[in-house]
Amino acid sequence: MSLEDGIADVVAKAMMGLGIEAGSLAEKTGVALSRIEAVLEGDFDEASLREIASALGLGPAALVSLPGYLPQKQEIPGVRRIELPFGQWTVNAWMIEHGGFRLLFDTGCNGNDITRALGGTLPDAVFITHAHGDHVGGIAAFASAGIRVISETEALEASTFDFPDISIRVVDLSGHMTPTAGYIIGGFGKRVLVPGDAIFAGSIGRCRSPGSYRMALDNLNRVLGEVGEDCVILPGHGPATTVAEELVANPFLGNMAADFIRHADPIP
Repeated sequence: MSLEDGIADVVAKAMMGLGIEAGSLAEKTGVALSRIEAVLEGDFDEASLREIASALGLGPAALVSLPGYLPQKQEIPGVRRIELPFGQWTVNAWMIEHGGFRLLFDTGCNGNDITRALGGTLPDAVFITHAHGDHVGGIAAFASAGIRVISETEALEASTFDFPDISIRVVDLSGHMTPTAGYIIGGFGKRVLVPGDAIFAGSIGRCRSPGSYRMALDNLNRVLGEVGEDCVILPGHGPATTVAEELVANPFLGNMAADFIRHADPIP
């Protein structure tokens, strides 16, 4: 399995989030415009990357090391990653099963894909992280079967859900999409976070304005501080990861979140 984003994607997302174009970045860093354009095309050198990273508020070491990063494989009994087609890419849904209850988080692009992947095993409830089409396209298949579908708005308003042996606390991870509900799940021996596209292994979801970018990072900063370093992250795209691994390897956390998170008091 590979990461959702490479270096070019991360740099482009940071530039979009900060509202800075290649020419302005060249002036700010002293890196030739041709080199910045080359980075955005996937051709880069370490010296240029470090300058660009610092100017964009990214962790230079994490950005340079991103091509060699892959988080350790996470195997939690009762937690299943469902990788579904999304154009030329893929999108994740996650099935959480414990104490006789099955909970599905997001539904992929369409009902046929997700029901085929489940093989006739239906969830007791479906939780949505955010309303982008690749995460909600299969809702109708479950709603028509009489299965409760809990939107991100409803989840945020409720704030908590309790099932036999499974507890869910809902947190606001808006930014990439507003609203976005993140789900902190207890009952599996270690804390689990389903964040939608708020964070991936090595990256975050695209934010289309400086305001949404700042919101995304602030919300992510706060939530990761609450869940603690041993929390397992089940993202909307790409492999599962942990907060501890992302503190080191995610360029978006490299300069902004690490000190805060390491000194935060995890939620009980």
